[in-house]
Amino acid sequence: MNTTDLTNFRQLAEQVNFKSLINCYCREFSNWSRYEGIPKYDQTLADFMQTIDHSSFLRFDFTAIGQEVFAPLTYFSESGVHSFGFPIVSCTIASDEFREINPMEFLELVSEYAKTDYPDIDALPTQKRMENSIDNLALYLEHYKNSDHTANSPEQTFIASEQSLILGHTVHPLPKSREGFTKDELLKYSPETGGKFGLHFFLIHPENVIEKSAADYLITDYLREEILKYADAHSKELLDFYSNYKVVPAHPWEANYLLDQKEVKEMQSKQLLFSLGQFGPSYTATSSVRTVYNAESEWMYKFSLHVKITNSFRVNYLHELNRGYDAAQLMKTSWGKDIQKEYPQIQLITDPAFIAVTYDDKIIDGFSTSVRQNPFHGANANKNVTMVASLCQDGVLGESPRILNLINEAAKRQDASVTDTALSWFKQYLNITITPLIGIFNKYGFGSEFHQQNMLVEFDENLFPAKLYFRDNQGYFFRQGKVEELESLIPDFGKESRSFIAESRIIDFWGYYLLVNHLFGVVNILGKNKLADETTLLNLIYEALKNEEDIDTTSIVSHFTNSAKLVVKGNLLTSLNNMDEASAPRTNPAVYKKYPNPLNKHFFSKKLINPKENTTVFSRFFEKENVTITLRSVDIDKDIEMLHEWFHREHALKIWQMNWPIRQIEAFYRMLLPGDHGHSFIGEANGVPTFNIEVYWASRDIVGDYYDVLPSDYGTHQFIAPTDPKLKYGSPATQSMMDFVFGEPKVGKMVGEGSVDSIASMMNKAHVGFKIEKVIEMPHKKANLNFCYREWYWAKFPAAKDFQNNTVSATQV
Repeated sequence: MNTTDLTNFRQLAEQVNFKSLINCYCREFSNWSRYEGIPKYDQTLADFMQTIDHSSFLRFDFTAIGQEVFAPLTYFSESGVHSFGFPIVSCTIASDEFREINPMEFLELVSEYAKTDYPDIDALPTQKRMENSIDNLALYLEHYKNSDHTANSPEQTFIASEQSLILGHTVHPLPKSREGFTKDELLKYSPETGGKFGLHFFLIHPENVIEKSAADYLITDYLREEILKYADAHSKELLDFYSNYKVVPAHPWEANYLLDQKEVKEMQSKQLLFSLGQFGPSYTATSSVRTVYNAESEWMYKFSLHVKITNSFRVNYLHELNRGYDAAQLMKTSWGKDIQKEYPQIQLITDPAFIAVTYDDKIIDGFSTSVRQNPFHGANANKNVTMVASLCQDGVLGESPRILNLINEAAKRQDASVTDTALSWFKQYLNITITPLIGIFNKYGFGSEFHQQNMLVEFDENLFPAKLYFRDNQGYFFRQGKVEELESLIPDFGKESRSFIAESRIIDFWGYYLLVNHLFGVVNILGKNKLADETTLLNLIYEALKNEEDIDTTSIVSHFTNSAKLVVKGNLLTSLNNMDEASAPRTNPAVYKKYPNPLNKHFFSKKLINPKENTTVFSRFFEKENVTITLRSVDIDKDIEMLHEWFHREHALKIWQMNWPIRQIEAFYRMLLPGDHGHSFIGEANGVPTFNIEVYWASRDIVGDYYDVLPSDYGTHQFIAPTDPKLKYGSPATQSMMDFVFGEPKVGKMVGEGSVDSIASMMNKAHVGFKIEKVIEMPHKKANLNFCYREWYWAKFPAAKDFQNNTVSATQV
């Protein structure tokens, strides 16, 4: 593969953005799979693999538009954020030509492919924003290289962590897009560069100002007192003369934007508004760019900013401002006090005050400012507190990632192994997330946008997670079932802030933000740095959820532990459809998709789906037929020609429909075998290859869309090659298939979806205990959906209950 020049910042930035783009695609689309090994019957692809000396890829199936794309895979993540090498190439199917592609060209392919389902897609706006993202990231990387800032220290202050997110969101096509800033403004106002600047202040007629405060004073009064310490003589004169006017702060970039607006100019001409200018203590940007911080101030200011950051202009809307105020009011009641008492490991940072400006009965949204508590001022500014997104960041410019340094240092402090420390650290992380947040959701109705950028983690002296902070006034949501209770505490609570959400919808939000975005992100960074096995970590999340099941009153736990798919936000599709999430209707703010639930891995069987290569996984002697049936994994190099011949036999054509060219059959198996959807086995009768079975995980198969699939459901397909009854061994072969699958304790029931045209197949299934549930219309066939439980099979073949398959090693289970 290509080596990366760590001084070519533009190339590095493009590669980082390309990886994020591909991970977006993997989350939002299903036409991709792993491709392993150098093919025998695709010489062009084999030559390419040998040229870059790599044989593990993700393949993206754009055959509908005449293309396929191969991305060199360097790490496959069970939680869903993979790592890639370069070059990434496309192949034109008609000509078998390979060429390297860049992220803009990949976007064009995506746009063309997705137009069937999303006819309004336009790649051009996203391409322009992606160019902006890449240019900005290149600038930040160069600045980082030439600065003394470190992004990977085990101990970081709040603001150091906020300004360490150099690479950006790992599953967003536009991680560093900031349309509106010039290069100088990027350097001045970006958190990545640590620029410092004074705020801009306006003096505005009180009838044009809307403000609320859950604090003991109005923020405009507080600011009037504060700026008197720094104002020049002219500003002091205005403040003295217009003593009832309100002091309104603004981000200096936004102030320039506002002063150019017609409404503001009219207010100035009518002496309803005066621009006092930029002065006072220096502030610096947090990770959101528009929220600013000063280590000595008890307040942070979340400003409106007409800069398009990723998909949206970052403007505070009135209902969002009210949402922060409502939450702050609620925290002062018994509701908030009880949460603090019951769950001290969680601190909800509120936005207790806001300021908005009106003219001609319309909000001028550039002035809209949310005022946030600053728990990290004064002595607390030095706390070891980190934003989760920074913790989940890859290493910058070849440096080791922060998580690696943190876990290694934690291991030293405890005199423990790195592996043991990583597992203990993650268990403690779950103790301060799953337990309290499930409890708060059930008992108090609070379920918010707990994503990586909204969550902060405080570490103890051993660098273990000790406390979680949640911030973001926009994300304070409550489930509909708590309306009456919360309104009894605060009349009309949530009316102006639109804070209540239907139960099912808020559970989906909770799942996306806390599980997919947040916890799976932590799983990913631990896994890719070989600190822990991802499947082990996913099982720990599953078990932590199950531990809360007895006190769960909303079914949120069973939803996440049993659902085959989770709802995820489609950042790529949202961008390609040119949707501004901030201003879009609440009912349709973004594109949402269904995504395979990684927690289902608790029921995943390596024995059935990922067995050891070239090993016998099953053996049973049938005395009546005098035959030993064995099963082994398909060996592509050994079996491909035989399978090609089998699938071209007359009795295979109608049902199996795999009478493809051998190149296509080889590609099918090179994509099937490394995946988690299914696996293929060769069945031998007395050592002679006789039949083929595929075992598939129903929750990852299309059949799962046709019934209430459980993660413990597994299905099979069976093809018996001989037609001579003396050579078929139909009953022993089918019993062996059943014994093999039901020998896995993780299997709950077996599933079948044989074609209604295959009467022999259904009779064979009925012979071993399957029962038809219903007829289903699948895209490629009309099928009998059928099920079988162990007890049904054992009722047909009692001897099978006591059969023990002793050929499988413990490591495969």
